[in-house]
Order: sequence, then structure tokens, then C-alpha cells
Amino acid sequence: MRENDAKAFVRVWKVMEMCYKILGEGKLVTQRELFYKLLSDSPKYFSCQRHVNQTIQDVVSLLRCTRQSLGIMASSRGALIGRLVLHEPEEEHIDCSILGPSGHAITGDLNQLSRLNLSSDARYLILVEKDAIFQRLAEDRLYNQLPCILITAKGYPDIATRFILHRLSQTFPNMPIFALVDWLSPFKCFFCERKHFLMLICILFWLFVF
Repeated sequence: MRENDAKAFVRVWKVMEMCYKILGEGKLVTQRELFYKLLSDSPKYFSCQRHVNQTIQDVVSLLRCTRQSLGIMASSRGALIGRLVLHEPEEEHIDCSILGPSGHAITGDLNQLSRLNLSSDARYLILVEKDAIFQRLAEDRLYNQLPCILITAKGYPDIATRFILHRLSQTFPNMPIFALVDWLSPFKCFFCERKHFLMLICILFWLFVF
């Protein structure tokens, strides 16, 4: 066995061992947090984040499970604002129409996102690529003039943002979804390549910024 193959094999076991400890403690960690744990525990095998990311993929494929079931929480950059109320069992509701321009930060805990009850009187869902544009629209309270929900991933869509987008499209199937993006955006390419796999939406209207 070549040295690189041997290291990859050991990495798989090290990641599974660390995930076992995390699950035993009833915790969730992000991929970045997992990297620092493994760097401290086994620096010989995990010298960079890429090693951890690839090994997580290998473990998920090997065990045919989700990252969440391994105790690995999606790291989210996303936010939303507008005509949406989030209800979590035994928690106070969050009215996203009265928040500041930064909006409501989307948690990376997919289990928590799946428990949310969503209510809205919005007529449109607008997916905004750029955070600066999102904040400008939020500052202008666009959703008061145009009944809508604004959501952003602040660039390339992360898992948690895609998950809540999927939940919104399932909860409000008659609400049209618009994407406000650059014409040559990798964000656009992402959805063009994966729209059927993600099963997010039936129809996506593109609003290009030149």
C-alpha cells in the first residue's frame, strides 16, 4: 500500500473515532471545528482543512449516512429577512420583518431548521447572491412595498441555506422564486447544474445584474 493510500485509510478511522466521541457527548461541530480537533489529536494526518473535508466525504460514502448523523453541522453564512415568521417548539417566534438589515442568521443545525414552523403572507421569494445587495434591499425595507422574503447565502450557496430554501419552497409551493445574481456568476452555474438533484424548486426566475 502506498503511503498516501495508507494515510487516507487512517484518516477515515480517525474521523470516525472523533465523530463517535462527539456523538457520545451529544454535541455538534462544524467542519472547521472538527479540523482543529483532529489537528490537535493527529497533526501527522490532518495538516490542512482539505484533508478533513475529503475524509468526511469518504466516511459519508462508506457509511451511507449524512454529515448531520455524524455530528457534523453545516457551517452557514446565510441570512433571511422579510415577510416570514419562524416558530420553533418551546421557543419565542422570530418575526423576520422587524429585524435589522443583516437579517436573521441561518443556523447550520439542519435538525433545528427541520423543526421550524414557517408562516408567511409573502407573494415572492427573492434569492440574492450578494450580501451587499441583500443588505441594501433590507435597509430599504423592500418587503414592505413588495410582499416578499429575501434570502442570501452571501456568495456560493452553503448546505444550510439550500436546506431552508428547500423548506420554504415545500411549505409555500405557490410562491414564485426569483434569483438576483450576476450574469457570469458561479452561483447561477451551481443551480443550473444541480437544480434537479437539489429538488428545490419547480420554476426559478432569473434576475440578472449586468
